Amino acid sequence: MASNQRRKTMRTILVPTDFSDNSQKALEFAQIIAERYDAGISLVHAYHPPIIDPNLPPEALIALAEQTEKIDREKLEAWENECNQDGFACESKLVFGSATEVILDEVIEQRPILVVMGRTGKGGWLDKLMGSVATSVSAKAACPVLVLPPQAHTKDIKRIVYATELERPEENALGFAFNLAEHFNAELDLVKVNASFEVNVFDDEQFIGDIKAAFGDKKYTLHAIDEESVVDGLQKYADKHHADLIVMATRKRDWLSGLINPSLSKKMVLASHIPILICHLEQMETLEA
Repeated sequence: MASNQRRKTMRTILVPTDFSDNSQKALEFAQIIAERYDAGISLVHAYHPPIIDPNLPPEALIALAEQTEKIDREKLEAWENECNQDGFACESKLVFGSATEVILDEVIEQRPILVVMGRTGKGGWLDKLMGSVATSVSAKAACPVLVLPPQAHTKDIKRIVYATELERPEENALGFAFNLAEHFNAELDLVKVNASFEVNVFDDEQFIGDIKAAFGDKKYTLHAIDEESVVDGLQKYADKHHADLIVMATRKRDWLSGLINPSLSKKMVLASHIPILICHLEQMETLEA
């Protein structure tokens, strides 16, 4: 009873899985974070029967749906058992429905501290199609979402790049990034990319002062770089400095978001070959030790 009660009250990291290799990597990365935060793992899989001939008899369709559920349930239970055997408090849930809707519903119901998920695909139109789940979840989830691209082989977090615009208050998302850096004893670089098409509405010094006032005792470096594209600039900086994670803050569309490229986080989720963490400024709650 005590163990079950602890699972209900302890912090959890939600890990959606489609049983792919990249989902396995996402689970392993989630476990690394869970160790640092003494958090549990919550696995979720959205299932639905495969697309088939609708002219099949109803009994055949029902049998196929039941077979799909049985196979997916067995796979999910195997993942849960292995995760528990690795020493983590892990539970799993099999839900009928589309992946995006199921994940977003579970975020609302479970209130995890973080979602960690893999981005399936290897580029081109297929990546855009399969990556739409990751982009939709990261855009709408009421908690931070960490997306692992297929190319990622991250086993630790030693350097974090935080993409700042210096155009609006970001203390909540920055607090999350600082908390991660402290738990992993990682370097934290705040990076602003000055791109030719980006609108610079406010004086950077105003927000630099706000950051110093809020996090004056924290370890970080602040860099401004010039690049034609924000996406390219962030990735080049992250590659050059061997970053393990890129953190971006986003907020609901408003007049300022329309000026400073509201689709930037979506582009980064699809394009980045480095794990990327999307934080929503309106919904952020700074993690505590």
